[in-house]
Amino acid sequence: MAHIHGISGSTRFLLDGTKPLHGRKMTTLAEITQFMENYPELLAGAASVEEKRQDEIIHTLEAREAELNREIAAGIEQRTKDVYTRILAINDQIEASESFFVILWLLIRFWGANRISSLRIHLPSTGVRWKIWKLKREWEKAIATRTRSVSSASRDITATMRFLEKNRSYLIGATAEQQVVGVLSQLPDDYHIMSGVDLHRFDTAYWWQRKDEIRFQQIDPVVIGPTGLFLIGTKNWSGADIELKTGDIKRQVRIASQALWLYMKDEYRFYERNPKIRCIIVSLQGSHPDLRIDKEIDVITLDRLAEHITKREKILSPMNIERLTHVISFNEAG
Repeated sequence: MAHIHGISGSTRFLLDGTKPLHGRKMTTLAEITQFMENYPELLAGAASVEEKRQDEIIHTLEAREAELNREIAAGIEQRTKDVYTRILAINDQIEASESFFVILWLLIRFWGANRISSLRIHLPSTGVRWKIWKLKREWEKAIATRTRSVSSASRDITATMRFLEKNRSYLIGATAEQQVVGVLSQLPDDYHIMSGVDLHRFDTAYWWQRKDEIRFQQIDPVVIGPTGLFLIGTKNWSGADIELKTGDIKRQVRIASQALWLYMKDEYRFYERNPKIRCIIVSLQGSHPDLRIDKEIDVITLDRLAEHITKREKILSPMNIERLTHVISFNEAG
């Protein structure tokens, strides 16, 4: 099974725009989909679920404080026994001794042990007392914000749903990209799939055919393996739609390809050749066999994607694959 790195840009955008659900941020596209499917139930039970969660937080803080107090009490009891056992032992030595100088020395020790007895008993508990102080602050904050947290739970769920509906195009794109990554994940384990790759440049570059500035480009996904370096584009269109929009697709793919080429050019030394970038458009709604936008861009269906990649001639060594994965992953999003 191939190695998966990162998540797609569309998924990252959606996750960043959602609010925490009962204190927990969503982390996968599957969780977003599940949220949308269960939205009515989540909204209806939001207040009661959040109320229960807040009560559990408060109870946990109280239980932890009680546990630490017991720890302090047990420690003080044990250290008290140890300290006064030591003092009584000195006292026994005083009573048993007949030498004036020995008795004087033991009296000094006896006096010193008594003077610092309280310090020896209570000082080791300072760290635990500090933890208790912080727990009390957390408990006070939880009590103070409980009502507000319960009342805002429904608003957060509603706001998240509104955001997702407003950006449904991103959801469609993220779902399509997830389908592609799911197929790519079945490639052999010497392949790497880099999702959500963000390429940044400090200087300004332009696509050579037009005045399109290239400073930032997000690519989803890039495949690196023995058969080469592949830039994958996903279109939830039919083959006919792709043919109608050939010009726009060519421009998008070539800008992304040049952005990746320029980035690798910065990483490879002047006497090294950049690995060739092969561009593939995956048509999720089908296309006629061997459709090509031009000689540099293949258009294939999802069911042919893995074979299209693995059946090529092997041109990259394990060392080259590792290097490319290392170079590109430095700019992996998320």
